[in-house]
Amino acid sequence: MKILLAYSSKTKNTKKVAEAIYNEIKSLANVTLLDIKRQKTKLQEQYDLYILGAWTDKTTANKKMQDFVNIQEIKDKKVALFLTCGVPREHYHADDSINNYIDFMKERGNDVLKTFVCQGKIDPKVLIVFKILSWKDPNFIHKVTPDLVDMVKESKSHPDQKDLHDAELCFKDLLQTELS
Repeated sequence: MKILLAYSSKTKNTKKVAEAIYNEIKSLANVTLLDIKRQKTKLQEQYDLYILGAWTDKTTANKKMQDFVNIQEIKDKKVALFLTCGVPREHYHADDSINNYIDFMKERGNDVLKTFVCQGKIDPKVLIVFKILSWKDPNFIHKVTPDLVDMVKESKSHPDQKDLHDAELCFKDLLQTELS
């Protein structure tokens, strides 16, 4: 089985998860690990499975990953998705984000076999941006509250070893199911 494990990473959170998955599954299949920022042209190879990792932006996969999917014409394929998100997995924002990513992929006819979401570090600059946007627009949705400040502090330890281990198991299980 030929697998493309492609990821988009801004703060290295998604890269860490992608590398953990790669190290876990590379002995089970022919896996190509690709940082999409290095891929400027359409890939010539076709794959049996596309594992696509992105960081969350505006409750879905970031624009660079969406552009990659469109440029590579990843349509009517078997895919597995993972996201890093600044909030804990149990937060509604994480659910909304992965569901929007799934919808994006299904709109292209893809069969989504598996998904995984884990918390990643939030760039502390986000708080500054949110403060400015709240000042400009009192109705801005992301108010800088004590809860938000706590969430940013909590995020600093993620993705942690448990997150990485959970990602490894998730995709190892997928491959063992697909290969059997």
